[in-house]
Amino acid sequence: MDIRQLKAFVSVAELGSFTRAAQQLQCAQPALSRLVRALELELRQTLLERNGRGAQPTLAGKRLLDHARGILHQMDRALEDMAQLRGGQSGSVALGMPPSVARVLTVPLTRAFRAELPSVHLTIREDLSMALQDGLEQGRLDLALLYHPPQSEGIVASALLAEPLVQVQARPAGLIEDPPPAPITIRELAGLPLIIPSR
Repeated sequence: MDIRQLKAFVSVAELGSFTRAAQQLQCAQPALSRLVRALELELRQTLLERNGRGAQPTLAGKRLLDHARGILHQMDRALEDMAQLRGGQSGSVALGMPPSVARVLTVPLTRAFRAELPSVHLTIREDLSMALQDGLEQGRLDLALLYHPPQSEGIVASALLAEPLVQVQARPAGLIEDPPPAPITIRELAGLPLIIPSR
């Protein structure tokens, strides 16, 4: 059992997918599968239940996941402690963003992060706000940019930006110019057919 195997297993178990885990760890999927399989053979346990929807930890996998997270956390703390002795900063930061935000911020944020903190590893997870909140509460994310900050004792939320909410509709037939904007009430909005993101 080694650190690479544990990292591979934890990533697949948390993301529920070999494909997504390979992307997160920036390695080839066959290599990732070999690491997890070698760990299963060494422990003589099936750690992940593989199916068409991805991979979920078995009972043995869930128990190992708790141990593996603790081991990896202690390793990160040891690396950070040694870096502090050298006078530098190191470690890892896991950041979550909704897809609409990630499309705009991922590239400039990654460049700025590498320039300012070259010894710190940045992981960016793209998901819906509710899933990102779960990641924060379960310790898989260090920070996240969310819509509708959660009301949770374990999460500190700071407002960064407020966006206006507007109604968009097709121009009525026969109108050459857009009609002047008029406020609409929530009651009126509830009676209209809407296209909205799924939860």
